[in-house]
Amino acid sequence: MNLIKTSFYTSISTAITFLSGFILIKVIAIKIGPAGVAQLGQFQNTTALFTLAGTASITVGVTKYLAQFKEDVYKRQQVITTAITTVIISSLFTGIIVIILSRFLSIKAFHSPDYWKVYVLFGSFLILISLNLLSSSILNGIKEIKKLTIVNTSGALLGIIFTVSFANILGVTGVLIAANFTALTLFVINLIVFQRIHGLSIYPSLKHFNKPILLLLLSYTLMNVVSGALSPVSQLFVRDYIIKHLSITQAGYWQAMTRISDYYLLFITTILGVYYLPTLSSLKENHEIKKEIIRGYKIVLPIVGCLAIGMFLCRAIIIKLVFTDSFTPMKELFLFQLLGDFFKIGSWLLAYLMLAKAMIKTFIITEVVFTISLIIFTRLFLNNFGLIGSSYAFALNYLLYWIMMIMVMRKYLF
Repeated sequence: MNLIKTSFYTSISTAITFLSGFILIKVIAIKIGPAGVAQLGQFQNTTALFTLAGTASITVGVTKYLAQFKEDVYKRQQVITTAITTVIISSLFTGIIVIILSRFLSIKAFHSPDYWKVYVLFGSFLILISLNLLSSSILNGIKEIKKLTIVNTSGALLGIIFTVSFANILGVTGVLIAANFTALTLFVINLIVFQRIHGLSIYPSLKHFNKPILLLLLSYTLMNVVSGALSPVSQLFVRDYIIKHLSITQAGYWQAMTRISDYYLLFITTILGVYYLPTLSSLKENHEIKKEIIRGYKIVLPIVGCLAIGMFLCRAIIIKLVFTDSFTPMKELFLFQLLGDFFKIGSWLLAYLMLAKAMIKTFIITEVVFTISLIIFTRLFLNNFGLIGSSYAFALNYLLYWIMMIMVMRKYLF
């Protein structure tokens, strides 16, 4: 399946996912305003870390090796069985830890023990959340893009239904627990979808569990932990710094701007994960890799540029549409945040090659260095320029990261 077809199928699920995210943000914005958005960000960052642990951080490795073993059905089955067994064990263990620490996590995220039940529920459903994420990685790796689109679209639609329903009944708590019931229903859908894939089994079996395969998957764990954990951790640091030195309301503006970036770039990042990573993983020759990278730049960067310009010109309308009038002060964050988004996607088109080719040491070093630099730049610019300094820091950091990626990957480019 080529990039154009992948983009078509991906755009369907992405549009629904965007709508789901829009409704979620709107509900929170109306009910508890900027401060509530900041608190939701704290909750989502903490649960993201536990979800990463629940999947044993092997999802990227699963996609890579399923794509790599496309001609070997037996090897593919070993990858799937080994991955499922690993995720079940890891998610059960992690879920128990979350339940035990529920009161502590509630105090840390919300500065109140009142939300401990939210974490207990999350810990109880973590196994389903983790298996759903693994299922998407499997479908991606075997290039069942149509089925992946069905699953993603179903998940987004279910998210809308459960979010609105629970928010009306339980308010903010309802929004926080809605994802668990979405995961339960989506798990059933995944089971049905996999029943229609011939030649592969998703049921754990000691016969197909393979220790060498497990080691291959775990070789990606450190990379995935670094990429998956550093972002929420850095956001926790930055948000906490804004709350302490500016206000929780300003932290809400920052969180809202971050959310807008995440959602309007969702189409691009989904394509990179669904098409770009498996394709780079399957290519062997440098000239083929160079051709694919250049092709990606020709297609992706113009789209990102047009989206960014459109978002900037319509920023006042977007704030009123997605949030409420109380979020108007965040308008000043758009210019450099959108510029940073452009730099980020430009750098990611090269950074994905590190994942595809298991360049573990280089990946970890660059991720750690530029996460630390983002925190340092943000604190420095916040102290000197106020909240808009956070967007200055974001743009500068990703410009430097892009330059570094060009230097690291120069043998594939020149």
